Amino acid sequence: SVDTEIGELRRHFLNARTAQDYRGVGLDCVAVTEALSRQVYEPTRHLREGEEEPSVDKTKQRLDRFVDDAVPGSDNAALRKLARSVIEYAQHVKHSETPTRREAGIAADAVIQLANLLRRLEEEA
Repeated sequence: SVDTEIGELRRHFLNARTAQDYRGVGLDCVAVTEALSRQVYEPTRHLREGEEEPSVDKTKQRLDRFVDDAVPGSDNAALRKLARSVIEYAQHVKHSETPTRREAGIAADAVIQLANLLRRLEEEA
């Protein structure tokens, strides 16, 4: 489903021409992050005792936990910050009243990079 969402994101960006289209690209970026959270977040691994499973729309929380568990420690703080920043930027473009092609393109490139990063983190170290 992640690859399907990325395919749609690319197609929509290619055809986008207006601020509304670019906001739609932001929405596609968020859809990619939600697909990623469904793919990588496993309650049996990532849920702490006493916590309730965050819903899929809580992508930042779910992906934060995945990344925290995959690359713990202070040496990996920048990597964790990168993942959080991508999610925040995608949300920014989605909610912007006048997003530009540049902003939408950066958000699209960033979530595709995030997908690749999370795939890499799923590999055994």
